Amino acid sequence: MPVLNEHKVPAGGRDLSAGEFYGEVLRTQAASQFVLSEISHARGRALPTHAHRAAYFSLLVDGRYAERYDGRCHEYEPLTVWWHRPGVVHDDAVGTGGGRFFNVELTAGGTQLLAQAGPSRRDFHEERTRVVWLACRLLRELRQWRPCSTLVAESLALELAGCALRHAERPPSSPPGWLARVVQQLHDEPHRRHSTAALAREAGVHPVHLAAVFRRFHRQSVGEYVRTMRVRQAALLLRRGDVSLAQAAVLLGFADQAHFTRVFGGVVGMPPGAFRRLLA
Repeated sequence: MPVLNEHKVPAGGRDLSAGEFYGEVLRTQAASQFVLSEISHARGRALPTHAHRAAYFSLLVDGRYAERYDGRCHEYEPLTVWWHRPGVVHDDAVGTGGGRFFNVELTAGGTQLLAQAGPSRRDFHEERTRVVWLACRLLRELRQWRPCSTLVAESLALELAGCALRHAERPPSSPPGWLARVVQQLHDEPHRRHSTAALAREAGVHPVHLAAVFRRFHRQSVGEYVRTMRVRQAALLLRRGDVSLAQAAVLLGFADQAHFTRVFGGVVGMPPGAFRRLLA
């Protein structure tokens, strides 16, 4: 296991800003409420004592990792996710073979949003739970980032943030009336760049609650729903011979034909041109 520095964690320590890490940042994307980053350590090392200004989730993708905070030592294996509130001073160590991490940090806007939803839990770590699978899906989105990824990542990040609440609001047993209105809005405006925050405002609910309720009744996030909805509508358009692929891309809110082709192929399993020929 990684070896921690054998010194007492000081009351202070270096503060790392959102998006700032020890190790090599392989890729990163930022939105109004969160920053996603994948970080690599090529070899084992003990890291300087520090704190993060932002609250964050961290997923250990590969390697071994240990940290000490609040007088306790924790050792993590791959597919462990941990949550830290802002300013938690800790010292940590990466195992001998190095390691890869995926961090989801809340921005000032994301922190405020979470505080409005309720008090957050103290620092925790979990294995083989919903938190881990949400983090894995966010990591996949980061690695395959596309113009429509912001909404998908935002929806997943809000679900993840909800896991940090001490007493999360339980989704209702039957679909609330506002949910049907949200879905109808998505279908009425397939070309629009929606945001979960704007949809929640119009529905009169908190974004974290909207994300949880949407998942319960539609089995996917808002962003994933919009992506597959656009593909379904594209499939219907492609049955018509008078709509080109470029026109379909514009009508349904894709960045361009290339973006449309990638998303369509990822959902359907074949490019839109091949799908059109299949139906000819």
